[in-house]
Amino acid sequence: MKRLIATSLLGLMAYATPVLSPQGIIVNPVPTDLEVQTWVDRDPSGLGNATYFFGDKIRIYTRVNQNAYVYLFNVNADGQIDLILPNAYNPVNYLRAGETYGFPEPGARYEFTISGPAGIDQVLAVASRQPLSLAQIADIRSGQMRVQGASNLARALSIVVTPLPDRDWVSDAVRYNVQPRQAVNPQPRPPIYFISPMPGYWVNWEDRDDTEYSVAYRGGDMEQIFSYYHRDLTSKGWVKVRFKSKGGKKNPAYEAEYRRGGDRLEVRVAPRGAEMIVKLEWGR
Repeated sequence: MKRLIATSLLGLMAYATPVLSPQGIIVNPVPTDLEVQTWVDRDPSGLGNATYFFGDKIRIYTRVNQNAYVYLFNVNADGQIDLILPNAYNPVNYLRAGETYGFPEPGARYEFTISGPAGIDQVLAVASRQPLSLAQIADIRSGQMRVQGASNLARALSIVVTPLPDRDWVSDAVRYNVQPRQAVNPQPRPPIYFISPMPGYWVNWEDRDDTEYSVAYRGGDMEQIFSYYHRDLTSKGWVKVRFKSKGGKKNPAYEAEYRRGGDRLEVRVAPRGAEMIVKLEWGR
Protein backbone atom coordinates (compact mmCIF):
# COMPACT_ATOMS: atom_id res chain seq x y z
CA MET A 1 0.00 0.00 0.00
CA LYS A 2 1.24 3.47 -0.74
CA ARG A 3 -0.51 5.54 1.90
CA LEU A 4 -1.38 3.33 4.82
CA ILE A 5 1.50 0.88 5.08
CA ALA A 6 0.45 -2.32 6.86
CA THR A 7 3.64 -3.57 8.51
CA SER A 8 3.66 -7.07 10.01
CA LEU A 9 4.92 -6.97 13.54
CA LEU A 10 5.44 -10.70 14.28
CA GLY A 11 -29.08 -8.11 -9.67
CA LEU A 12 -31.60 -6.08 -10.70
CA MET A 13 -32.21 -2.34 -10.18
CA ALA A 14 -35.13 -2.93 -7.81
CA TYR A 15 -34.19 -0.31 -5.27
CA ALA A 16 -33.09 3.31 -4.96
CA THR A 17 -29.96 4.14 -6.94
CA PRO A 18 -27.00 5.20 -4.76
CA VAL A 19 -25.77 8.78 -5.20
CA LEU A 20 -22.13 9.80 -5.74
CA SER A 21 -21.12 12.99 -3.91
CA PRO A 22 -18.74 15.55 -5.51
CA GLN A 23 -15.98 14.05 -3.35
CA GLY A 24 -16.59 10.62 -4.85
CA ILE A 25 -18.39 9.21 -1.82
CA ILE A 26 -21.30 6.80 -2.13
CA VAL A 27 -24.48 8.07 -0.42
CA ASN A 28 -27.82 6.36 0.24
CA PRO A 29 -30.57 8.76 -0.94
CA VAL A 30 -33.16 6.97 1.22
CA PRO A 31 -33.40 7.84 4.96
CA THR A 32 -32.46 4.91 7.20
CA ASP A 33 -32.28 4.31 10.93
CA LEU A 34 -28.94 2.53 10.48
CA GLU A 35 -26.06 4.85 11.39
CA VAL A 36 -22.30 4.53 11.03
CA GLN A 37 -19.66 6.96 12.29
CA THR A 38 -15.97 7.03 11.39
CA TRP A 39 -13.13 9.22 12.61
CA VAL A 40 -9.35 9.27 13.05
CA ASP A 41 -7.42 9.45 16.31
CA ARG A 42 -6.49 13.13 15.95
CA ASP A 43 -10.07 14.13 15.15
CA PRO A 44 -12.47 12.36 17.57
CA SER A 45 -15.34 14.66 16.56
CA GLY A 46 -14.98 13.81 12.86
CA LEU A 47 -14.72 17.47 11.82
CA GLY A 48 -12.08 16.82 9.16
CA ASN A 49 -9.46 19.12 10.72
CA ALA A 50 -6.74 16.60 11.62
CA THR A 51 -3.23 16.85 10.18
CA TYR A 52 -0.75 14.00 9.86
CA PHE A 53 2.86 14.15 8.71
CA PHE A 54 4.80 11.63 6.66
CA GLY A 55 5.90 8.82 8.96
CA ASP A 56 3.12 9.37 11.52
CA LYS A 57 1.06 6.45 12.74
CA ILE A 58 -2.71 6.71 12.33
CA ARG A 59 -5.58 4.86 13.98
CA ILE A 60 -9.05 4.74 12.45
CA TYR A 61 -12.25 4.35 14.49
CA THR A 62 -15.80 3.37 13.63
CA ARG A 63 -19.09 2.74 15.41
CA VAL A 64 -22.61 1.63 14.37
CA ASN A 65 -25.91 2.07 16.19
CA GLN A 66 -27.15 -1.37 15.07
CA ASN A 67 -25.32 -4.62 14.46
CA ALA A 68 -23.93 -4.40 10.93
CA TYR A 69 -21.18 -5.37 8.54
CA VAL A 70 -18.74 -2.47 8.19
CA TYR A 71 -16.31 -1.83 5.34
CA LEU A 72 -13.59 0.81 5.69
CA PHE A 73 -11.50 2.27 2.87
CA ASN A 74 -8.76 4.90 2.92
CA VAL A 75 -8.55 7.10 -0.21
CA ASN A 76 -5.46 9.27 -0.43
CA ALA A 77 -4.89 12.49 -2.33
CA ASP A 78 -3.84 10.84 -5.61
CA GLY A 79 -6.61 8.21 -5.58
CA GLN A 80 -4.66 5.34 -4.05
CA ILE A 81 -7.11 3.16 -2.09
CA ASP A 82 -6.32 0.93 0.89
CA LEU A 83 -8.70 -1.59 2.42
CA ILE A 84 -8.84 -1.02 6.18
CA LEU A 85 -11.62 -3.45 7.11
CA PRO A 86 -11.85 -6.32 6.49
CA ASN A 87 -8.16 -7.03 5.96
CA ALA A 88 -5.74 -9.94 5.83
CA TYR A 89 -4.99 -9.66 9.55
CA ASN A 90 -8.58 -9.07 10.64
CA PRO A 91 -11.25 -10.47 8.29
CA VAL A 92 -14.05 -10.05 10.87
CA ASN A 93 -16.12 -6.95 10.05
CA TYR A 94 -19.46 -7.73 11.73
CA LEU A 95 -19.59 -5.07 14.44
CA ARG A 96 -21.88 -4.84 17.45
CA ALA A 97 -24.15 -1.88 18.05
CA GLY A 98 -22.87 0.95 20.21
CA GLU A 99 -19.30 -0.32 20.55
CA THR A 100 -16.29 1.66 19.36
CA TYR A 101 -13.77 -0.21 17.23
CA GLY A 102 -10.27 1.06 16.45
CA PHE A 103 -7.94 -0.13 13.71
CA PRO A 104 -5.30 -1.32 14.16
CA GLU A 105 -6.97 -2.98 17.13
CA PRO A 106 -5.00 -3.34 20.41
CA GLY A 107 -2.31 -6.01 20.02
CA ALA A 108 -2.64 -6.11 16.22
CA ARG A 109 0.22 -7.49 14.12
CA TYR A 110 0.09 -4.53 11.75
CA GLU A 111 0.11 -0.73 11.83
CA PHE A 112 -0.85 2.12 9.50
CA THR A 113 1.86 4.64 8.60
CA ILE A 114 1.29 7.87 6.69
CA SER A 115 3.27 8.39 3.49
CA GLY A 116 2.97 10.69 0.46
CA PRO A 117 1.62 12.42 -1.42
CA ALA A 118 0.60 15.52 0.49
CA GLY A 119 -3.03 16.55 0.27
CA ILE A 120 -6.46 15.61 1.59
CA ASP A 121 -7.15 11.97 2.38
CA GLN A 122 -10.48 10.51 3.42
CA VAL A 123 -11.78 7.40 5.12
CA LEU A 124 -15.00 5.94 3.72
CA ALA A 125 -17.18 3.70 5.88
CA VAL A 126 -20.04 1.62 4.49
CA ALA A 127 -22.33 -0.26 6.90
CA SER A 128 -24.81 -2.88 5.78
CA ARG A 129 -27.26 -5.20 7.49
CA GLN A 130 -26.16 -7.87 5.04
CA PRO A 131 -22.60 -8.89 4.06
CA LEU A 132 -21.35 -7.34 0.82
CA SER A 133 -19.30 -9.06 -1.84
CA LEU A 134 -16.02 -7.24 -2.47
CA ALA A 135 -14.76 -9.77 -5.02
CA GLN A 136 -14.71 -7.18 -7.83
CA ILE A 137 -13.25 -4.48 -5.58
CA ALA A 138 -10.49 -6.09 -3.53
CA ASP A 139 -8.69 -9.28 -2.58
CA ILE A 140 -9.08 -9.33 1.19
CA ARG A 141 -6.38 -11.94 1.79
CA SER A 142 -3.66 -9.98 0.00
CA GLY A 143 -5.07 -6.49 0.54
CA GLN A 144 -4.79 -5.85 -3.21
CA MET A 145 -7.34 -3.35 -4.51
CA ARG A 146 -8.87 -4.01 -7.92
CA VAL A 147 -10.09 -0.42 -8.32
CA GLN A 148 -8.32 2.89 -7.75
CA GLY A 149 -9.68 6.42 -7.43
CA ALA A 150 -12.53 7.62 -5.20
CA SER A 151 -15.08 7.83 -8.03
CA ASN A 152 -14.23 4.34 -9.30
CA LEU A 153 -14.55 2.93 -5.78
CA ALA A 154 -17.91 4.66 -5.28
CA ARG A 155 -19.24 3.35 -8.60
CA ALA A 156 -18.10 -0.19 -7.77
CA LEU A 157 -19.71 0.00 -4.33
CA SER A 158 -22.94 1.38 -5.82
CA ILE A 159 -23.23 -1.80 -7.90
CA VAL A 160 -22.64 -3.93 -4.80
CA VAL A 161 -25.28 -2.21 -2.63
CA THR A 162 -27.96 -1.66 -5.30
CA PRO A 163 -29.64 -5.08 -4.76
CA LEU A 164 -30.04 -4.37 -1.03
CA PRO A 165 -33.30 -3.10 0.45
CA ASP A 166 -33.34 0.70 0.50
CA ARG A 167 -32.79 1.15 4.21
CA ASP A 168 -30.26 -1.64 4.75
CA TRP A 169 -27.06 0.33 4.15
CA VAL A 170 -25.51 3.69 4.96
CA SER A 171 -22.16 5.44 4.57
CA ASP A 172 -19.98 8.00 6.32
CA ALA A 173 -16.68 9.69 5.50
CA VAL A 174 -14.07 11.75 7.31
CA ARG A 175 -11.25 13.80 5.77
CA TYR A 176 -7.78 14.54 7.10
CA ASN A 177 -4.79 16.52 5.91
CA VAL A 178 -1.41 14.95 5.05
CA GLN A 179 1.77 17.02 4.92
CA PRO A 180 5.51 16.37 4.71
CA ARG A 181 7.28 16.65 8.01
CA GLN A 182 9.14 19.92 8.49
CA ALA A 183 12.33 19.23 10.44
CA VAL A 184 12.69 22.90 11.39
CA ASN A 185 9.35 22.92 13.16
CA PRO A 186 9.37 21.13 16.53
CA GLN A 187 6.48 18.74 17.00
CA PRO A 188 4.11 19.47 19.90
CA ARG A 189 4.43 17.25 22.92
CA PRO A 190 1.67 14.63 22.83
CA PRO A 191 -1.10 14.71 25.45
CA ILE A 192 -0.21 12.94 28.68
CA TYR A 193 -3.43 10.91 28.58
CA PHE A 194 -5.56 9.31 25.86
CA ILE A 195 -8.44 6.83 26.06
CA SER A 196 -11.13 5.71 23.64
CA PRO A 197 -14.83 6.14 24.51
CA MET A 198 -16.34 3.55 26.82
CA PRO A 199 -17.40 0.41 24.92
CA GLY A 200 -21.12 -0.27 24.84
CA TYR A 201 -22.12 3.38 25.36
CA TRP A 202 -23.39 5.57 22.51
CA VAL A 203 -21.40 8.82 22.19
CA ASN A 204 -23.32 12.00 21.37
CA TRP A 205 -20.19 14.15 21.00
CA GLU A 206 -16.50 14.44 21.94
CA ASP A 207 -14.13 17.39 22.30
CA ARG A 208 -10.38 17.16 22.82
CA ASP A 209 -7.36 19.46 22.94
CA ASP A 210 -3.85 19.24 24.42
CA THR A 211 -4.95 19.54 28.06
CA GLU A 212 -8.64 18.64 28.15
CA TYR A 213 -11.04 15.97 26.94
CA SER A 214 -14.84 15.86 27.21
CA VAL A 215 -17.30 13.23 26.05
CA ALA A 216 -21.10 13.04 26.28
CA TYR A 217 -22.69 9.63 26.50
CA ARG A 218 -26.34 9.05 25.71
CA GLY A 219 -27.29 8.34 29.32
CA GLY A 220 -25.60 5.65 31.40
CA ASP A 221 -24.66 4.78 34.96
CA MET A 222 -22.42 7.39 36.58
CA GLU A 223 -20.58 4.96 38.85
CA GLN A 224 -19.96 2.49 36.03
CA ILE A 225 -18.60 5.21 33.74
CA PHE A 226 -16.34 6.64 36.44
CA SER A 227 -15.00 3.16 37.20
CA TYR A 228 -14.08 2.69 33.53
CA TYR A 229 -11.83 5.78 33.57
CA HIS A 230 -10.48 4.98 37.04
CA ARG A 231 -9.39 1.50 35.96
CA ASP A 232 -7.70 2.81 32.85
CA LEU A 233 -5.84 5.51 34.78
CA THR A 234 -4.58 3.17 37.48
CA SER A 235 -3.46 0.65 34.86
CA LYS A 236 -1.29 3.41 33.37
CA GLY A 237 0.38 4.29 36.66
CA TRP A 238 -1.90 7.09 37.88
CA VAL A 239 -2.64 7.27 41.61
CA LYS A 240 -5.92 8.68 42.93
CA VAL A 241 -5.16 11.33 45.56
CA ARG A 242 -8.61 12.85 45.99
CA PHE A 243 -12.22 11.76 45.42
CA LYS A 244 -15.48 13.56 46.14
CA SER A 245 -19.11 12.64 45.56
CA LYS A 246 -21.11 15.85 45.57
CA GLY A 247 -24.54 17.24 44.78
CA GLY A 248 -26.64 14.45 46.28
CA LYS A 249 -29.64 13.21 44.31
CA LYS A 250 -30.44 16.64 42.90
CA ASN A 251 -27.13 17.42 41.15
CA PRO A 252 -24.93 14.32 41.54
CA ALA A 253 -21.30 14.37 40.41
CA TYR A 254 -18.08 12.43 40.94
CA GLU A 255 -14.84 14.38 41.08
CA ALA A 256 -11.37 12.89 41.47
CA GLU A 257 -7.74 13.95 41.17
CA TYR A 258 -4.90 11.67 40.03
CA ARG A 259 -1.13 12.07 40.10
CA ARG A 260 1.67 10.41 38.16
CA GLY A 261 5.12 11.81 38.78
CA GLY A 262 4.84 15.53 38.09
CA ASP A 263 1.63 15.16 36.09
CA ARG A 264 -1.84 15.91 37.45
CA LEU A 265 -5.21 14.85 36.03
CA GLU A 266 -8.75 15.65 37.19
CA VAL A 267 -11.86 13.64 36.32
CA ARG A 268 -15.47 14.81 36.63
CA VAL A 269 -18.53 12.67 35.79
CA ALA A 270 -22.03 14.17 36.05
CA PRO A 271 -25.43 13.94 34.33
CA ARG A 272 -26.68 16.85 32.23
CA GLY A 273 -30.20 16.40 30.99
CA ALA A 274 -30.36 13.08 29.14
CA GLU A 275 -26.56 12.94 28.77
CA MET A 276 -23.78 11.73 31.04
CA ILE A 277 -20.82 14.12 30.72
CA VAL A 278 -17.22 13.10 31.42
CA LYS A 279 -14.55 15.81 31.59
CA LEU A 280 -10.83 15.22 32.06
CA GLU A 281 -8.27 17.99 32.55
CA TRP A 282 -4.54 17.48 32.92
CA GLY A 283 -1.35 19.43 33.32
CA ARG A 284 2.34 19.14 34.16
